[in-house]
Amino acid sequence: MTRVNGESIAMGELDRYVIRYGQDANDLSGEITVDGASGEAEMSYVVDNLDAGTWYFTIQVQDTAGLLSEPSEPVSKTIQS
Repeated sequence: MTRVNGESIAMGELDRYVIRYGQDANDLSGEITVDGASGEAEMSYVVDNLDAGTWYFTIQVQDTAGLLSEPSEPVSKTIQS
């Protein structure tokens, strides 16, 4: 993993994961923070109460100094009504 500035991130420096989501891949205004990234963090997360349609998600890692990694490539999930 690397920070936005190109420096690598060691596992002991991880602080939290930031999941961003929305129905427009270019406007991911929803945000969920998952703490405990340096330890045994849960490696899955369920986003509840999404309306029908296609939703897009990215994930970033934040280090203990507050620096974020680049966001992952967006992935999508279509919710049926």
